[in-house]
Amino acid sequence: MADRVCLTVPAGQRLVHKIPCNWEEDSGDGTLISVALGSLDWNAIVLDEKTVDLEVCVLLKCEEGSSEPPTMHWLQQKGSGRTFQGRFVPSEDSNLLEQAGKGTTMEEIIFEFDNSYSWWTDKQIELITIRSRSEANPPPLPLPSLSPMSPPPRASDPSGSEEVQGVPELRTPNDVAVDENTDASRFISQLDAFLAVAEEKCQKDDLQLANAEGLLAQVQQLRQTCQDMLQPARDTGSS
Repeated sequence: MADRVCLTVPAGQRLVHKIPCNWEEDSGDGTLISVALGSLDWNAIVLDEKTVDLEVCVLLKCEEGSSEPPTMHWLQQKGSGRTFQGRFVPSEDSNLLEQAGKGTTMEEIIFEFDNSYSWWTDKQIELITIRSRSEANPPPLPLPSLSPMSPPPRASDPSGSEEVQGVPELRTPNDVAVDENTDASRFISQLDAFLAVAEEKCQKDDLQLANAEGLLAQVQQLRQTCQDMLQPARDTGSS
């Protein structure tokens, strides 16, 4: 949110300009939401090449019910000049964060222009400020890393050897007798059930993917291979 104001500091006097640290904005659906200051940039220019004194601070108030008086946290010490620039980011101010840990909250930013040393001349000042609100919803925490998955079950070697067996080629039936009670048989049955779900989903959802028909054909072919490998065991069990 950018604001531009023209201020007049009377001769021999001071002028205070305040910017709230909390305000309301339209959420986009017609409702107002409360937002807090995330950052503030300012640029003050004294017109007609004149000079003025300026100091900037943030007013801190204690929690409601506290007997402690408000305090000032200085953002720019008093100085004289024709132009003034500054930036305030509450989340990057370590001293302010320390005060916030004691239960204080930001109330407003105070600009005090001092022209008390000039008894005869008013000062015209153009003040431009850019406010950004703090993130109401911080980004979510990263998801925890996944633990490694357990290896797929495999048939144990009767000899007790730990040598890893080669992965069978499922596309071509082999001559190895498959017992439905073995780990290999259960694995093939689970694979066939998974492929059945995938086949049904492809046909039901009519997926508009490149080479979708070829993918479906491969799924059906692999299902047929699984069923061919399981058929001898089923025939044995039914006889």
